[in-house]
Amino acid sequence: IVTAAAPSIPQSLLNELDDNGILVIPTGSKFMQDLIVIKNKNGEFVRNNYGGCTFVPLIGKEGWQM
Repeated sequence: IVTAAAPSIPQSLLNELDDNGILVIPTGSKFMQDLIVIKNKNGEFVRNNYGGCTFVPLIGKEGWQM
């Protein structure tokens, strides 16, 4: 579970998902995001969008620049 909003889904987090792993991450703009759930099903990523949400921005290399 990522508790800060990213502009897109960081590839480094997808790379860490084992088979049957789940990633929950808010993605979108700094002010409004969609809550995305990605499941790794035997090497295939299945993505579901659970609608709007608002989180603080993720800062850093794969997040927002300061």
